Amino acid sequence: MSVELPSSSVAAVSSNITCVKGIEPPTEIPYSSNWPDLFRLTTPNPEDPTAANMDESAGLVDPAVLLAAGVNYRFLDPIGYDYPNRTMEIPWIPLANGTNDATLQQVRDENDYQYADIVIVSAYAAKFYDEHIHAGGDEVRYIIDGSGYFDIRDLNDEWVRMHARAGDFVEFPSGIEHRFAVDESLYVQAIRLFPGSEDPDWSSVPRSEVRGNNTARNDYVDAYLCGEDPDAIDLRGHDHGGEEDGSSNSVEAAAKDEDDSSASRSRQMTLSIISLVAIVGIVLF
Repeated sequence: MSVELPSSSVAAVSSNITCVKGIEPPTEIPYSSNWPDLFRLTTPNPEDPTAANMDESAGLVDPAVLLAAGVNYRFLDPIGYDYPNRTMEIPWIPLANGTNDATLQQVRDENDYQYADIVIVSAYAAKFYDEHIHAGGDEVRYIIDGSGYFDIRDLNDEWVRMHARAGDFVEFPSGIEHRFAVDESLYVQAIRLFPGSEDPDWSSVPRSEVRGNNTARNDYVDAYLCGEDPDAIDLRGHDHGGEEDGSSNSVEAAAKDEDDSSASRSRQMTLSIISLVAIVGIVLF
């Protein structure tokens, strides 16, 4: 005999169900064996983003942290295959009679990555390091030469820095907040992939302009963050760096953060001016 609960009882039961942020990382494969180094930053806004800025005291971050946030990774060794030598190619079409990576082609076929191009970043570019999302689709980058840093927000709205090098193939879900900087080598060459037959949409939306008004971001918040938008919390004083509010030193901490942020912006502006000639004509990374 079935019993129908009153609506108030159903609501009470539903309210007791705790949402768990993120997705369950895979356990059937040794997913962590080839991941690049993942670590926390010494400060949310480094004065020099091209330096490692690694918080040694925090140790390395487990790849499960990014997997839970929807970031996927695989290693594809680019050595021995035909790619342009330190040049861009937009779009990029593998040579018909060249030595091509069958595994890369399989990944493209499985994910409908019909479009590909090869880009180069040879200087620090402030526009890449402005925290942003991609609303037009997932970000897919395959590093074939050089290296750089992806800073990616985890489920707690804290930075995880990935030191990506040649062979690292990463996929970020649309709506996840991130930024990029070359490392001290000042050089990276990467393949960008985009699904479907339409023109790729590389447009980015700065975090400061999202504020709950972006469908891709809202979808990500619903799917991975239990509908809790960190930016809504920010309006009540939360720091993007993950600092806790409410301490007796909150005013002093806020003032220090503002000073650090101002110094960081000044440093980044200097880097941008120094690199201006080198980044003219660079496409969105």
